[in-house]
Amino acid sequence: MKIGMQERILMLGWEFPPFINGGLGVACDGLTRALTDHVDLTLILPKTSQLHPYHESQNAYSGDLNSRVNCFTRMALERSKDDYFDIIHAHDWMTFRAGLKIKSLSNKPLVLHIHSLSYDRAGPEVRDWIFDLEKLAMTQADHVITVSEYTKSICIEHYGINPDKIQPIHNGVASITTTPSQPENLVTFLGRMTQQKAPLNFLKIATKVLKNIPDTRFVMAGTGDQLKEVIQESIRLKINERIQFPGFIDRAKINALLARTSVYCMPSVSEPFGLSALEAAQFSIPTVISKQSGVAEVLTNSRTADHWDLDLMASHITELLGDEEAHAKAVEHSSRDHQACTWERSARLVHRTYQNLCPS
Repeated sequence: MKIGMQERILMLGWEFPPFINGGLGVACDGLTRALTDHVDLTLILPKTSQLHPYHESQNAYSGDLNSRVNCFTRMALERSKDDYFDIIHAHDWMTFRAGLKIKSLSNKPLVLHIHSLSYDRAGPEVRDWIFDLEKLAMTQADHVITVSEYTKSICIEHYGINPDKIQPIHNGVASITTTPSQPENLVTFLGRMTQQKAPLNFLKIATKVLKNIPDTRFVMAGTGDQLKEVIQESIRLKINERIQFPGFIDRAKINALLARTSVYCMPSVSEPFGLSALEAAQFSIPTVISKQSGVAEVLTNSRTADHWDLDLMASHITELLGDEEAHAKAVEHSSRDHQACTWERSARLVHRTYQNLCPS
């Protein structure tokens, strides 16, 4: 590469605005927009599809989705033949086959960006073809970016990846002007209704909170393979009248929901980052989050608990709702903690990685 020229990046992604189904699309959008100030970037995406690889249970990752991933691999390989690039940057397992094949043919460095792992979605006991693909890709990649130290530790301990090639770079949030309304004694859950996100545990937490503060209301926004079970369980627990299930909501409705939220709760079993909690902090909302999450590394003043300690999570929420002084202090902390997390900072760190892999 000539001195003074921008690095040319071939980026492989799975979702991007306006077709977003979760945090992956939001993260890809924020990072690529910030990276365009530093590099010449080409982004390859699949055509719009109804296949959502993170909305289904792990045993559903076959059939149509596998075919779609293979189709994307062929398309990306064909498209890459027409481009000159210095580095390949692939986001999550759906793009890893394509990244490996393009690396093999071009002999260019491959950077993998880990937003979520099979370990997070299916648990440590599952060792299926997606786990094998993730392990193979990380082993053969030149560099691995994880969204947290937490995820880096999983790559090392459960996938056996060399720690020297792994670099944690936290996600950021887009700068917005927030206009919080008066909180409504409302506790919000925002995420996929899947085992990983622990929506059933959120119901148990809600039941415990209601015993102390009966007028508390809850919103569980999102969809997924456990949604029907979650709704049925709320009826069985006799708390369904205190909970709303709006399904998947767009960015405008998310912002409107956060603007009236008193406490944000993220009880995930394993959360590589937890972008929704960072977005809640933008609204100065006190957060109660699982210790098994990456966002706990940046929201250092949030209330945390191990994902299995539902009593402690409920206790945190009860205190924040019932103690005005504790709530005010938590609001101040949330307002301050998120400010260092910008996509511009993330992009600078990613660009530095490119420079190390492709020196002038």
